[in-house]
Amino acid sequence: MKKFILALYICGTFFSCFAQQKDNRIVIGTGDTVYSKILNEKRVVYIHVPGGDKNERYPVLYVLDGEDHFQSAVAIIEQIAGIIPHMVVVGITNTDRERDLTPTHVEPYALLNPNESKHSGGGENFMAFIEKELIPYIDAHCPTTGYRVISGHSLGGLAVMNAFFNHTQLFNAYIAIDPSIWWDHEQWIKKQEGELSQRDFNNKGLFVAMANNIPTGMDTISLFKDTTVVAPVTHATFPFVQALRRANPKGLRWGSKFYPNEWHGSVELNAEYDALRYLFDFYRFDIRKLRENPDLNADSLLNAHFEQVSAIMGTRAVPGEENVNNLGYFFMSINKLDKAYALLKRNTVNYPRSSNAWDSLGDYYVAAGDKPKAIEAFKKSLSLQETQDTRKKLNELLGLK
Repeated sequence: MKKFILALYICGTFFSCFAQQKDNRIVIGTGDTVYSKILNEKRVVYIHVPGGDKNERYPVLYVLDGEDHFQSAVAIIEQIAGIIPHMVVVGITNTDRERDLTPTHVEPYALLNPNESKHSGGGENFMAFIEKELIPYIDAHCPTTGYRVISGHSLGGLAVMNAFFNHTQLFNAYIAIDPSIWWDHEQWIKKQEGELSQRDFNNKGLFVAMANNIPTGMDTISLFKDTTVVAPVTHATFPFVQALRRANPKGLRWGSKFYPNEWHGSVELNAEYDALRYLFDFYRFDIRKLRENPDLNADSLLNAHFEQVSAIMGTRAVPGEENVNNLGYFFMSINKLDKAYALLKRNTVNYPRSSNAWDSLGDYYVAAGDKPKAIEAFKKSLSLQETQDTRKKLNELLGLK
């Protein structure tokens, strides 16, 4: 694959799916081209894979309008990983946005000019490309699990809604950010709303974000009374959320949020963050209970929690390295070395290619007075990554300057 610097600038070519740092340049993803027989064209996708152990596998977040939202999605996930799982992120860039992201063909009207409506209605072909070509390609080239999330904003949010209703089994969770469900005079979404109470969504997740698109001088009461053709653009999502609340669809875990201080063009970042926090609320283990009750068996509780997480996600999930590491040092600080050892040792099992995990285990052995094992752990850490701090600790143990 071609690897690009997708941070401050685009530069350089590499051949690995894994993010890395090279020559002080921060590399957050790869740029790759997938030829689609279904769409009869080449499609550019951006791919981010967490820089952890290369034997680890990850759920996947597919992001529509990838040229606009890929970098922010990666930043959010990397920032809060541990609260949510590390994830592969796939940004799908556009060739014909109105064609791919719309579920039905419409003729021009007040909200759409002829150029926008001309190629509309190609959403099913686009979903076929994702299902039959893109997902198999990503699964073949990146370390993925079968757990998938799709996110889209505006027309991308409309495409997410199409996937949610008509390709429900394709993803485990759906993020629709200020979706353009005013599309086609709201006829398409009204049909879907009418079927909500009859559907079984089979343990899927949905998050719907609503920006404050209400015109100045109007409130929600006057907005819903507005019969102008432009009104649905500002409030169409509200009736859909109300329909969800009334129907309470079977097997669906869903949430929504209104952002009074964000408009259509600014809501995406906050909504993406909130959506991921909501959809993965089952993932986080609250380590405060262990800090407040240090006599509890931390290792057993963590294992039990992540067995439940694994069952929900249909794949093995392990606690985040950093959270476990911090907890291990906490137990060392209160002289509960047996509990610290269980946690720090497990980190080296879950993350055997992490130099930091081995360095932390070395710190435990120093605290426990086991110099030979501390030396062994520090050497293992340095074999994975040379760091000044670990080298200094090893040299001190060896009596070197």
